[in-house]
This record gives sequence, structure tokens and C-alpha cells, in this order.
Amino acid sequence: MDKIRKELSRFPKWLFTILTGMLILWLTLMPDPLGDDAPKLFPGADKLVHGVMFGFLTFVILLDRQRTREWRKQSDRVIVIAALVSSLSGILIEVLQLLMDMGRGFEVADMAADTAGAFLCAWGWKILQSHWSR
Repeated sequence: MDKIRKELSRFPKWLFTILTGMLILWLTLMPDPLGDDAPKLFPGADKLVHGVMFGFLTFVILLDRQRTREWRKQSDRVIVIAALVSSLSGILIEVLQLLMDMGRGFEVADMAADTAGAFLCAWGWKILQSHWSR
């Protein structure tokens, strides 16, 4: 575990959060980001995708914070704040989709999926963080 921590600590602070945020913005705000390469999924799969995206955003926020704090265990407050930041990002993106009027739809269900993914990831982090924290 120390070797993995050492390698992850070599990257610039907040790099993973910034890259993940940029990818999410591209995937959610561009009219057709994947074009013809978009996989055909089951009905409602986009909600699962939203949950995974914003769960992963929560994960990288917590990972980057822990990397900058010498791998110390994160408090419950920090974990909840990370999930809230991720959830609010999802809500803001839905509002931007509505305002931009570029073919992307505003959906309350997407906001619910974003929030569910963010808080499920936060809960998982809370349970499992003792395995990699100092």
C-alpha cells in the first residue's frame, strides 16, 4: 500500500478532481460527445451512468484531499462535503443544460441519480477508508 500511496502522491494536487470534472463537463454539456461511437444501452442506463460519474467525482475529490493530507483518515464532515460538492455539480450541470439549449435535456431524475451516486460513493469511502488511510 505504501508504494501505491507514494506513486499517487507524485501527481500534482487536485489533478484527478480537475481532470474528472473536465471530463464530466464535456460528457454532459456537449450536444453529442460520443457521436456514433456511443454504446447502445438498456432503457434508463443513463441514470446509472450519471450515478457512476458523480460517484467517481466524489471518489476523486476524497482521494485528492487524502493525498494532500498525508493519507490521514477523512472525517465524516469532509466525506459529506465531498458528496455535496459532487451532487451540487450535477444539479448545476442540469441547469446549464436547460439554459444552454444545445440539445441536452434537463431532468430531475438525472439530478437524483447524480446525488445517489455521490452519496453511495461517500458511504463506501467511509466504510473502506481504514484500508488505505494512515
